Amino acid sequence: MAEINSTSAIDEIHGKFQKKDQGYFYIRNGKQFYRTREETYQKNQSPKQKYNSEVFAYANDYMAQHYGTPEGKAQLKAEYEAANHIGFNGKTYSTAWAWKFNSLQFEYRQAHPFEF
Repeated sequence: MAEINSTSAIDEIHGKFQKKDQGYFYIRNGKQFYRTREETYQKNQSPKQKYNSEVFAYANDYMAQHYGTPEGKAQLKAEYEAANHIGFNGKTYSTAWAWKFNSLQFEYRQAHPFEF
């Protein structure tokens, strides 16, 4: 088997040590280095991506607040059974969580249409 050697092999990479760090630490040839790195994923989102993130966050927060307890889960199951597993758009959902989550996303989109 061939032995592959790199001229700039990185022995070990460390992530951020603190949340406020602007880069990461790594070790090369026994020496420790620090490299800055911009994290631009959230900054460079398109307006549509930001809108979809808001929709998802709304539905996720609502589910956690209202259906996070055992009583809430029982209520969700009862609502799901009463709707015969059919969502707002005529689709049949296999789980109560998916049914309600998609319904909440639809409600949010109706109340706050995408206008960017």
